Amino acid sequence: MASNFSLDSSPVNYVSVNGIELGYREFGSGEPLLLIMGFGGTMDTWNETFVWELAQDYKIITFDNRGVGYSSDNGENYSLELFASDTAGLLEALEIPETSIFGTSMGASIAQELALNYPEKVDKLIFSSAVYSVNAPEAGLLKSMFQSFADNSEISPTIRKQADANLEWNGTYERLPEIRSETLLIVGTEDEYAPPGITLAMAEKLPEVQVIIFENTKHSGERYFPDKYSEATLDFLNKKDPADN
Repeated sequence: MASNFSLDSSPVNYVSVNGIELGYREFGSGEPLLLIMGFGGTMDTWNETFVWELAQDYKIITFDNRGVGYSSDNGENYSLELFASDTAGLLEALEIPETSIFGTSMGASIAQELALNYPEKVDKLIFSSAVYSVNAPEAGLLKSMFQSFADNSEISPTIRKQADANLEWNGTYERLPEIRSETLLIVGTEDEYAPPGITLAMAEKLPEVQVIIFENTKHSGERYFPDKYSEATLDFLNKKDPADN
């Protein structure tokens, strides 16, 4: 990684979307690639190596979901559909008609809703540690975690609202065949919150899909193995479509 690179080397910019201000940063140049952060995280919690490596080939856009980091809140109840609407509004404000998306954990859930509700805005999809619902049979630990956050009056109201949004999400299992974007699913064998069985169940429903399972890797593995995850992402994004030849 370039020694002078850091996530705050790019200024925070703002756009008005759905009655709030979303803070975002941009790195690199080229075709856009939007990164959607997971539960409780902000754009400044992405792994720096991961972002830097992606930014060698793409214009990387990171942003804060409403109510966290640099993004404001207007008191509205959260839902994953609302987060997807915010994300679509960000792309509109940036005049990006279509982009590939990397979503991790809750960010992958938001990306699913984005692909289903705004398909024209989505090119390729990369999901890290995805679930199709917190009610998936193998997602018990994830659901328990969200419930413990939702019930804890001592933590930030924003995080409690994010937890509620995940618990109330109807999921996408029956709708996954409607996702027309080429999709890469990445998961680790040691992912306790979104075990590989969930990824494999999603792969059976998605029309155009690749799966990578990394050994000895935990939830949102790009935090621990940025080189592996960026390489898998770039290989997938840069793969030529035979129709282009």
